[in-house]
Amino acid sequence: MEYPGEHLFIGQLGNTFTIAAFAFSFLAAGAYFMAHRTKDESYLRIGRLGFIGHSIAVIGMVATLFVMIFNQYFEYHYVWQHSNTDMPMKYIFSCFWEGIEGSFLIWTFWHVILGFVLMLRAKTYEAASMAVVGAVQFFMLSMLLGVYVFDYKIGSNPFTMLLRQHPDFIGLPIFNNPDYTSAIDGRGLNPLLQNYWMVIHPPFVLFGYATALIPFALAIAGLLRKDYIGWVKPALPWTFFGIAILGIGVLMGGAWAYESLSFGGFWAWDPVENASLVPWLTMVGAGHLMLIQRKKGVSVFTLFFMVTVTFCLVQYASLLTKSGVLGETSVHSFTDLGMTGQLAISLLFFVGLSIYLIAINFKRFPVHDKEESITSREFWMFIASLVLLVSAFVISFSTSFPVINQLLGTELAIGSDRIEYYNRWQTPFAIITALLVAVGQFLKYTKTNMSAFWKNLAISGALSLIITVAFAVGMSITNPLYLLMLFSTALAATANLDYWARILKGKMKAAGASIAHIGFGLLLLGVLISTSQSEVISTNSSLYDVSMLGDDFDNNENILLMKDDTLIMGDYFVSYRGKRAEEGFIHYEVDYMTPNKEGQLQADFTLYPFIQLNPRMGNVAEPYTKHYWNKDVYTHITYAELETPNKETEAVEHSVSLGDTIFTKTSFLVLDSLDRNPKAKFGGLTDNDIAIGAMFTLYDVDTKAHQLEPLFVLRDRQYSFTVGDSISDLGIKITFDGIDPEAEKFKFRLTEKPPEFKDFIVMKAIVFPGINILWIGIIIMGLGTLFAVIQRIRMR
Repeated sequence: MEYPGEHLFIGQLGNTFTIAAFAFSFLAAGAYFMAHRTKDESYLRIGRLGFIGHSIAVIGMVATLFVMIFNQYFEYHYVWQHSNTDMPMKYIFSCFWEGIEGSFLIWTFWHVILGFVLMLRAKTYEAASMAVVGAVQFFMLSMLLGVYVFDYKIGSNPFTMLLRQHPDFIGLPIFNNPDYTSAIDGRGLNPLLQNYWMVIHPPFVLFGYATALIPFALAIAGLLRKDYIGWVKPALPWTFFGIAILGIGVLMGGAWAYESLSFGGFWAWDPVENASLVPWLTMVGAGHLMLIQRKKGVSVFTLFFMVTVTFCLVQYASLLTKSGVLGETSVHSFTDLGMTGQLAISLLFFVGLSIYLIAINFKRFPVHDKEESITSREFWMFIASLVLLVSAFVISFSTSFPVINQLLGTELAIGSDRIEYYNRWQTPFAIITALLVAVGQFLKYTKTNMSAFWKNLAISGALSLIITVAFAVGMSITNPLYLLMLFSTALAATANLDYWARILKGKMKAAGASIAHIGFGLLLLGVLISTSQSEVISTNSSLYDVSMLGDDFDNNENILLMKDDTLIMGDYFVSYRGKRAEEGFIHYEVDYMTPNKEGQLQADFTLYPFIQLNPRMGNVAEPYTKHYWNKDVYTHITYAELETPNKETEAVEHSVSLGDTIFTKTSFLVLDSLDRNPKAKFGGLTDNDIAIGAMFTLYDVDTKAHQLEPLFVLRDRQYSFTVGDSISDLGIKITFDGIDPEAEKFKFRLTEKPPEFKDFIVMKAIVFPGINILWIGIIIMGLGTLFAVIQRIRMR
């Protein structure tokens, strides 16, 4: 059968680009390596041509896949899997990188951009460093091949067709239609990703991952060239550029989680979050070791270790998030596409390469005979880098519990409260890091005059103590660890501000580090205040027990609001006003009110938490937040009836004996006895009628008793009929339909009109004090890091 609507050429073009990109990466890696070994310019030219060809092919792959998604070619599996006709076009980029194949492709694209810049600027390091870039691209492109070698599938290709490369689809009736492309629709984009943050957050994180390649490539080049110091100069600006980009990407993820997920906060220590944070920590440590190397020299082994481990941690992050091993522990990891083996091989190759080259060069590493003074800046910067490394290890080890359990058959777990677990471990590291960030700028290289040092710290120390006391008293902070972190983070911000103002005279030229450290201190201060002092104010004050809805509903955290009822909640009175549906969303209107001077309630603000409807992947509740200068009021729906219950009357037949109970939705009835002579009480019965009444007692929700007596009548011994009885207020009617002598049971028909439905919601509300300190810190830290990058580039 022919399918005239299929767009075959674009898929063939995408596959051609894929094969070409893979082949050219191999050519570039091999030619560049030979250029390094032989110093032959012809190999260098071949390597350049190979990488240019590889770059063109990768850009072609990106353009081809984008065209396929934009034009909704649902005959292709990747397009069908990640988009549909109902999806707003503004999320088309989210479709591109939602899947493993798309994320690998955009990651490979960033490698191309960065590799091209390196190729133009690496000079004598070009051959060795670009050989590493080519090798990395070779492994990356293998993840996108989708070919079989001896029954083993290598990679997953984004250009495969439903009807040809996916056997599960072949037998579907829709493909019996030659024009099936006009009838098919896609599965759609995950509703969690239908958010503007997801248009920019994933490519930023992947860009940050990509930046780890360049310092790694230069470090490997240094090892290959036996140049253990020279590679640091070109690697330094790349490293701080990576710190800025990956840091921004990680923090964007936190902003997305805060704004769009029902985490109930900025950072939930989700395994995928952790996987991106860990290489950033080691990259920061590596960057600061490079600064020491430029000034005074540092342990060469430690520097090589930090740079290579950063890249290997990026590879490990890819293994964790793309192998499916985190599927049950993370809300946004990928499912397994059978590439776990490939990902592991890629990781082991670069880990093995790093270990091998460091080992064979170790004895040649330059050694500093003179130990650094304990009062020197380089000593404490080295200690700070080690603290970041240990912090990263602790996070990585805990995040790897699923991997360890699979490999060793253990049952390691972090417990039910993941946030408390990680906070308990990481708070001491945060305190130490903040203190080192505070004092580092005032320390001198080689040796510090300690009297001048303490004098310089006096102003910021006193100011930090005042800030600590003010926050501790104002927010009733008594936890000693929190008080110490409060002081250390305040000191980090004030000391660096003081250094910038007094020592640097407010000049911007060399202020990048100070500004970044100010932002870092404010970020940690905001994290401390907003998380440790956050308060769930949605204690259930209604008459209804929300725990009846399930184990996840706690009356201390979830309030049930009937429509137009007003309940007290924290410092507010809240009222649910109704809902409105529009384009796949249901928005709920919740008024927050406070009493005025006359004691009358007046609206302070209205929040509109909403639920995104997705019948294929499940509905998603998203929060709505009221922002103040000193706090946020964060609200999200935890339960709601999305549709009005059925109002049609239901009739149910029952066969019961004396003493049995019949249950309804709002009451229950007990058959007490039989009335064998009901004629005296009921008019309309004749002397020839044989009648029997069933005496019921009905108990309503208030345990109030009501009497019912339906009749079964045999007239003239020829035919029977029933006389029903009802309670109109309860919407219940019962008829006596017959008798089963053999079973000694009586047959009844119970008709119940459903009670009037009153719309309600269950919601959770949290107050985050001081959250804006965190956001301000993020902005300042990002700007400071970018200033530092510009400064390092100018110093080259």
